[in-house]
Amino acid sequence: MTPNVTSWGGGIIHDNGTYHLYVSRMTNNCSLSTWVKNSRIDHAVSTTGPTGPYYFHDVAINTFSHNAAPIALPDGTYVIFHIGSGEGGPNGGNNCTTGSQFLELQESRLLRRNLFSVSRNMVHVSASLYGPWKPLVPKNLGDCNNPAPWVHPNGTIYVGCRGILKRADHISGPFIEIASFPNSGGPNGIYEDPQIYTDHHGNFHCLYHAYELNASSFNCSNSLVSAHAYSRDGLTWNISKYPPYGTQVVQSTGETITLATRERPKPFFSASGKMTHLVQGVCGSPFCASPPYQNHGCVNCKYLQWDFTLVSPLDID
Repeated sequence: MTPNVTSWGGGIIHDNGTYHLYVSRMTNNCSLSTWVKNSRIDHAVSTTGPTGPYYFHDVAINTFSHNAAPIALPDGTYVIFHIGSGEGGPNGGNNCTTGSQFLELQESRLLRRNLFSVSRNMVHVSASLYGPWKPLVPKNLGDCNNPAPWVHPNGTIYVGCRGILKRADHISGPFIEIASFPNSGGPNGIYEDPQIYTDHHGNFHCLYHAYELNASSFNCSNSLVSAHAYSRDGLTWNISKYPPYGTQVVQSTGETITLATRERPKPFFSASGKMTHLVQGVCGSPFCASPPYQNHGCVNCKYLQWDFTLVSPLDID
């Protein structure tokens, strides 16, 4: 996205030849380590395709707002699920032009511990992709950290909430718990960010960010970053033994790069209903060897290195 700033994933909505990316962006030259204060949701646009380039258009939701997850509803309403209240200023948070990265990390740890005492999830709605975005009242989603929504072709709204799958017939709810996602039997690691979708056969799928904390961060080429579960009906789930993708990404130039982590998976579907791209927050470093995270796996390199939002073309049936 232009300008070049730290961002951490989001989602794309296509409308009449324009691709609208809603992305979690850090304000005031700050890194991801300050996300609890500095994250806001930016709206960027592209007219050349889902891979961009994207250009900043406006601030959709002010600080603090994070983990942008936009969807389009059948009635023409647009919705952004996220965490944080979005009640701060557009340039709220720390000013990171100068200062210590380690102090940012220390502060971020303390703030993350207090997340349970603040608004953990919000839903903003708009009749236009250009806003204004208004809080949904009442919000009947319930407890749901890092909500990951999906609109089924029949109009049903599904939301992944950590290890729980909820559903509702309307954005105002009520959202009912219908299933639990499996968290064992697949790649050995910790699972988070469950994002569901359905394929053209009607099967349900769930992509996770998966990671290991007891691994070295000096070489991330073989680090665990993903897991995949599947279901015929969205109620009974099985998990694959193998991760669907790793840390290597082939760029448009043909060069292969290694990413320390790939998180917040959000699928993008074409007008014909085919999943063509995956949007993720990624760390653009193949390793991290600086304290305090060098012995906690590659997942925490994101707090020490440059992070950005990656839109990856997919070659799947």
